[in-house]
Formats: sequence, C-alpha cells, structure tokens
Amino acid sequence: MRIVGLHLIITVLSWSLWTDSATCFDIAQCNEPLGMESGIIPDEAITASSSYVSNVGPKSGRLRVEKAGGGWCPKLQIEKGVREFIEINLGVVHVVTGVQTQGRYDRGRGQEYVEEYLLEYWRPGLLEWREYKRWDGKRILRGNSDTASIESHRLRPTIFASKIRLLPYSIHRRTVCLRMELLGCLYTGGVVSYSSPVSDTIKELYDSSYDGYRSQGVLHNGLGRLVDGEFGLDNFHFDLGFDRGNAWVGWRNDSFEAGFLELVFEFDQLRNFSSLHLFTSNYFSKNVQVFVKAKILFSVGGRFFNGPTLSYTYPQDKVLESARNVSINLHHRIGRFIKVHLYFADQLLMLSEVTFNSVAISSNVTEEEALDLQENEVIITSNDDKMLQTFETIAATKNDDAYVEIIIGVLTAIMLLLLIVFLIVLIINKRHKLQGSPTLFRNPLKINMKDLLMNFSSGNAQNANQSVPITPVSHPDSCLEPITPMTYEEYRSSLAGNYYTPSTYTTLRCSETAPIESPDFNEEAPTPPEVPPLPDTPDIQAPIAPLNYRSLQSTPSLSPKSMVMNLSNYFPRESGERGKKFYTAPREKHRILPPMMCWNIVPSMGQPYSCREVELVPILRYSLRKVEKLGSCPAGELSLYETENLEDIIPSVCRLVIVRAPNPDKCKDAVESLREIRFLAGLNDPNICRILGVCTAEQPPWTVIEYGEMGDLAQYLQFLVNRNGSIRPAEDQPMSSGSLMYIATQIASAMKYLESKHVTHKDLAARNCLVGRGYVIKITDIAMSKPQYRKEYAEIGGRPPAPIRWLPWESILLDRYSCSSAVWAFAVTLWEILNFCCDRPFANLSNEKVIQNAEHMYYGGELQVMLNKPQHCPSGIYELMCSCWCRDDTDRPTFKAIHSFLKRINKEYVPIE
Repeated sequence: MRIVGLHLIITVLSWSLWTDSATCFDIAQCNEPLGMESGIIPDEAITASSSYVSNVGPKSGRLRVEKAGGGWCPKLQIEKGVREFIEINLGVVHVVTGVQTQGRYDRGRGQEYVEEYLLEYWRPGLLEWREYKRWDGKRILRGNSDTASIESHRLRPTIFASKIRLLPYSIHRRTVCLRMELLGCLYTGGVVSYSSPVSDTIKELYDSSYDGYRSQGVLHNGLGRLVDGEFGLDNFHFDLGFDRGNAWVGWRNDSFEAGFLELVFEFDQLRNFSSLHLFTSNYFSKNVQVFVKAKILFSVGGRFFNGPTLSYTYPQDKVLESARNVSINLHHRIGRFIKVHLYFADQLLMLSEVTFNSVAISSNVTEEEALDLQENEVIITSNDDKMLQTFETIAATKNDDAYVEIIIGVLTAIMLLLLIVFLIVLIINKRHKLQGSPTLFRNPLKINMKDLLMNFSSGNAQNANQSVPITPVSHPDSCLEPITPMTYEEYRSSLAGNYYTPSTYTTLRCSETAPIESPDFNEEAPTPPEVPPLPDTPDIQAPIAPLNYRSLQSTPSLSPKSMVMNLSNYFPRESGERGKKFYTAPREKHRILPPMMCWNIVPSMGQPYSCREVELVPILRYSLRKVEKLGSCPAGELSLYETENLEDIIPSVCRLVIVRAPNPDKCKDAVESLREIRFLAGLNDPNICRILGVCTAEQPPWTVIEYGEMGDLAQYLQFLVNRNGSIRPAEDQPMSSGSLMYIATQIASAMKYLESKHVTHKDLAARNCLVGRGYVIKITDIAMSKPQYRKEYAEIGGRPPAPIRWLPWESILLDRYSCSSAVWAFAVTLWEILNFCCDRPFANLSNEKVIQNAEHMYYGGELQVMLNKPQHCPSGIYELMCSCWCRDDTDRPTFKAIHSFLKRINKEYVPIE
C-alpha cells in the first residue's frame, strides 16, 4: 500500500509539472511578414484577375520592392461593380493577423494607390471563398493616401487561410496600383474545422467570428473564437478592446436535454494526441462554472466513434473565480476526429480556447465500419500515470483493498502538496517582513481588472483626499556610491542670449555625418575612475529630538559657511558603543529606511536604498519675492519666486527659482519631509535641477529649486513650431534634428545618473524638462502642479494621479516603479521631442482605452496600439524606442546603454551661438 501511495504522489506531482509546460497557440507572437517583401512567397504563388501591362503584373506587387513597373495595376479602372483582385497562395494554412499596403512609387514616377480594399480568403474545408469582416462588421478596409507610405491593418478577428485575395474598392472610377505584405505565422494546430451548438441565447457569448455554416442549430465546417488565440478575462463582461468582444463562447444548461455540450473537431490528417487543453471560465457568482465531467471520443473516419471513451472529472471550485486552463491527458490516442462531451456544473458553461497537443502520423489506419454499441470508459484522474492504464472500464471488478490503497495514496499526495504550499507561503511572508518596497504596493501576481477599471477616474488631479499614504520600508545595506558629475565637452555647449530676446536663440550646426545604423545598445561607455566612498549616512532609527527651528530673521549677514544648516538635531547619531552592538544583530535591522516620498523622484523599487542625504542650505524668507503661482497638486503647491541677495550664499544662483510648498495633510511628519529634501539635495548632476536650499520659516519647510530660464521643454518646442509654422527640423531653423538628439542625450545622461543611484523618475516627460541657455536641459518634477498639464494625469483605483500615457503596463496596473519603467517613459519622451510635443501620446485613445492597452500587454505580451514612428525619425532611433517598450523590464536597455548610443550617433553635432 505504501508503494501505491508513493507512486500516486509522484504521479500527481508530475501531472502538475506537465500542466505548466503545456503550450498553445499564442496570437501575440504571430505577427511576422509571410514573405511578399522577402521573396519567400514565390512569383508563381502570386496571381491576379488581370494586369494593365506585363511590367505591372502581380509579381510586382511586393511591399517595399521597386521591381518592373513598381507595383500591380489591374487592367480595369476600379469603380462600384468592378471586381479585380490580387491573390496570394500560401500553400498551407496560415494564421493571417495583418495586412500592409503601399502605392506604386516607381522611383517617383508612380501616382497610383488604393484608397480602400476588401479581403477574401479560402482554406481546405471551405466550400467557397469567404469575405472578411472586421470585429465591427465592416468589410472595407482603409488603404493608402499616397504612393510611398505604408498603411498597416491588424486583422481582428484573425484569418485562417491558405489563399488570400485583396480586392481594390472605390465608389468613383479611379486607376489603382498597389504593393502588399501579409503578416502572421504558420498554423500548426492542425484543426481544419469544429462544430458546436449555436450559442445565440446570450448575444455577447455568441461565436461571432465563426466562418463556417449554420444549419439546424449547429455551426459546422468553420473556425472561430475557440481556436483564435484570444483568451478571455476572468469577468466575461469585460471587452478585450476595440469592441472585439470578450473572447468567450457560452452555452446554457437548459438548452441541452442530455445535460452535456458536444463539440466535434476535425483535423488535417491522422494524429497522435497527447493532451487536450480547455480554457474555461469559473465566474460562479454569475452562475458560470467549469464543467463537472468530460468525455473524449476518437474516430478515424468521422462517422463512428468507437473504442474506449476517456472520462475526466473536474472537482468543483467555489473559492477562486479566475479563469483557468484545464488539461486532460489523452494517452496518445490515434484519430482524425475528436468528439468532446462537457457536462454542465451550473447554468452556464463557457469556453475561450480549445487546443490540442498532437503529432501528425502517416500510419495506415482502417476507418470504423460500424458503431460499437458497447461503451468502454477509461477513467482519467491524472495526466501521466501508467498505473492508471490498468483501469479497463467502469464495469471492471476491483477488490475493496485496492480502492482503499488508491484513496489513501491520493489523500497522501494532496496532503503533501498542501504542506509544500504552506511552506512556500510561510517563506514568502517571512521575506515580506524582512524586505520592503519604496513604492505604494507590493508586486501582485494577479490583477483584479474589474476593481481597477471601476475605480478609474480620468484627469482629476485636484482630488488630494483620495491619495494613498506611503509607508516606508527597509532596504538592504549598500555602500554609498560616489557622485561623478558628467560633462559635455563634446558638445562645447555655449550660453546663448536671453530667452526673452528672440534674435539671440542658440542654434545648432550640423556637419556631415554617416547614416545612422541599427542601434547597438550593448556598447558601453568608458568606466569613470573610482572615487573614494562618501561618509556613511547616520542611522535614522535613533530617538528623534524635538523639533526646534531657530529663527534666521535676525541674522541677515552670515557667511556662506555659517549658512549651512546643521540638522543633526533632527537625526542624532548613535554613540560608538551602541554602534558596536550592531555587529551581533541581524543585518536586516541596520538597513536604512528610505524617506517618505511625496513627489515623483523616488528610490527604485526592489533596489537597496543607498542615496546620500546631505545637509541643507537655509534660505531666508525675505530673500524670496513671489512672482506668480504656477499651480498645485495633491503633493503641494508650486510658485515662481525671484531671489534677492543670494549670490553670496549660493554661487551662480539664478534670478528665478521654483518654491515648492508641501501639502500639510500629506507631509505631517516634518522630519520625514526634511529627509525627502535631503535625499533630493544629494542628487548632483549637471542635467538635474538642483535643490538650492530650504526655507524653514514656513511650515512645512519650503523647498527652493533651480529653474530654467526658457521654461519647460514641451512649451518651448511648441513655441518654436508656432513661430516657424512647421515641425520639420531643418538646419536653417533654431531647432535641428541634431539639437533634438542633443536634448535627448542630456535627458538620458540625467537618467543614467539616477539609475546609478538606484533612483527612478515616476513622471519623466518633456513637460518635466526645463530648458536653459545653450539648450542645457535639466529634469525636474514640477509639471503635475501646472493646470495646463492636469489632463495628462489620471487616478486609478484611488491612487494618486499618474501620467498613464507615459507609463509602462507594470506602473499602470501594479503601481510598480523602477529604473526600467523610467526607460519606457524616456522612449515616450523621445517620441514627444521628435514630434515637437505637438502630438499627445495615444491621442486617439481615451484614458480607459490606455489602461486596456496596458492590460492587453499584461495578458498578451504586446500593446494593441503602438506609438507610430515620428515623421522625421531615423530608423535606428525608432528601434531604440521599440526596445524600450518591451513587456519584460529585463529586456529593456539600461540608461547607460541608451546614453552611450545617443552620444555616439550625435557626436558630429556641435552647438554654437
């Protein structure tokens, strides 16, 4: 009995591992060119209804290829009632997910293009050509508006086809020519068609993309939602975006007298089946549950399903409502047809995807000639248990002792699994207690999208009462890093005239440069020389002395050295004796907590806090004269001030400074507020706005920040566009393409410095980059307070407003901020700069759609809507952007690599006055 129990334990564990390794069709990875441009599709596979002349035949209709006449042109002019087409024979069934079209350029001589077109497709099993319809029911797709640009369409739903036809369309008579490419991948699932009962009792759960036929309440000879690679969400009421539906197909229990749903799948040839995967919903609060039992039957000819029936029972789950993949071991059964009976557990049964793991075989197997009335049922309780093959049928006789041994073995396996889960949870909880995160939330494994979207409100940056308090947590010890300011000798930056004098703008001169090649992000810049480490930051866990701000009003004539405020009263140091005791205590107790952060420049999540907190320079209140209020946000109020007599205290101080007054409700702890300012003051880089000092005469203390004389970068670029009337960068204009790269390089330099300090910027954008003389850029964190940018911030789930159009999916959905998330935002900022900040990222999407776009990357691995390549952007720069928008943050380049790349490609540009 012990041997049987141990065997079952090993079987259950191997089943769980096998289930994890099961693969299925991934629509997110199916977007590769199928071979029109590359020539993989041969010329003989491209035909057409007609051609105007031979040199504009179908062989010339390849995307981006200037061959013969430069494109395919039909013989007749296109108008309503005229049918002309170009046909591509793919040979075998492919999944077609996109179409790209282009006009006839012919080295500048062509003037023809297709404004609109239709698609038709065919594959084995279809009796006739099928006309493609989009998710919204439209048949006509938008084409081109010129002869050179490429128009891309993502096909939703996807097409399963071996032949594709593109038919130009026009209401008015016109001459058309085109070049084209198909996007997709080879279909390896082997399913030719499936049949299922019509599910029209619930409109939103109807198999709307099914392309077969309907007769007598049955869908047959077609493919649809069950094999399209789109996985539904936990809540089937949520749309996947673009009104594509919820990806679920559902059936009601009361529609089937037998109590089960019957699905029949036909395959391209005889196959050896190892497993079946059913992605099902378990939203039991809406009367939807996973099937209680499944029976699988096999056939070679499709008429009779003889042989043993595989029977699988699924335990009822009324704890978790998440959708799940149910995997069934098919024990290498042979067949070309599979019939699946799914027994209802509740009022509704819903499926999103059905996939099979199988291998095509060439063995000769005789078709069944008659129906076997004796039904043998093999019970499946595991996916890989050779011992279970001894179960003959349900009617087979077994002694009671054998059943007792099996039950004891199964219970033992379950107890062992529960013990392993308990130990894992215990270890995770212990680690959570010892380690923390400087951001608001931990990294969740699942997202409740319903709550996320229900609690979403757009563009309301004024609501400061719904913000979530930040709890500081501990971080590992780390040696303090030296501060290594960067210089820009390569650019020979010079100071231009005053911003208020238009005739003295700094311009950039472009010298002859080589074409930009594909980026090499792995090339690193030379390593700077080592600098001795800075002194340790005092331990902040010591007892805090009472606050005692000394008035500075009576001492206006202090020397610069005496003006450095000694804040050791707020953070007293430990005595040497007590410090020696630290060597015998656990390391976790000595990790320095990051300060409580109210603004957007914060320690990176998951990294040790090792930033230097410096002493602050006190600034007298009468040295600041208010010019205007810039705005406010939940974190505080922002104002522009003019300085008086501060040159002796702060060298090279600007006349205008920014004063940031924290919100008293947000920063009730004055000590933590000063710690945040000390943390920011410790960031010392030429391209980061300096913290000049602190004014303690006001409570909470004011922060005095460096300001750029020409305002923020977004407003400045828009000003240039309005003045010149064009966004095309040219060397005779104040802002050339080289100067734009120079600006981007400075931003990358600042972020490279922050990355080296394990610090990130949660609101990196052009509006948070200030422009100084000589086009010197300094990043800051003031934009969210300005009223003109309030629409760029949105609240999600009660969290503080965030710039969701600049953030990666992990920041939007998981509230996770790191240096890698800032890399994503940098790419969006670079996209802004190359568009002269005239285009808003994802301008055609609402805030809700932006969140759904991020949600699609969380589930599917890619964005549904990408930012297009700017009009005058080099290919290498756009490749850099795309690499920054990878789903996995580990796949994104570092700022060190980005800065090295931008500096290398722009080294020929020299700014002059």
